Amino acid sequence: MAYQFIDLTLAKGLATMTLKRDPLNVLNIAMMKEMNQALDSLAGQDLSLLLIKAAGKAFSAGVDVGEHLGDQVHEMIAVFHGIFRRMEALGVITVASVQGVALGGGCEL
Repeated sequence: MAYQFIDLTLAKGLATMTLKRDPLNVLNIAMMKEMNQALDSLAGQDLSLLLIKAAGKAFSAGVDVGEHLGDQVHEMIAVFHGIFRRMEALGVITVASVQGVALGGGCEL
């Protein structure tokens, strides 16, 4: 599946998810939904490791504060928590390769 804000590769038991939302990989709802879809696609695969990394100069400057308000805040929190539920359900070691800043939600990843 093609994604707009992430890349996902799978080779020899290693799944690599790359964040790619310029300029600082700020996590918006659309990006986090893609992350959830990617993690869903890994269920049942023969995995030993999930590596999360990022393109660019920053791992992630956190969530998009413009979407962390009003009507969208509940959706954002639910989608964000879904990432962690799916990572836990995979049952494999997860490693983040961090460069530059990792703030807020980026640090939680």
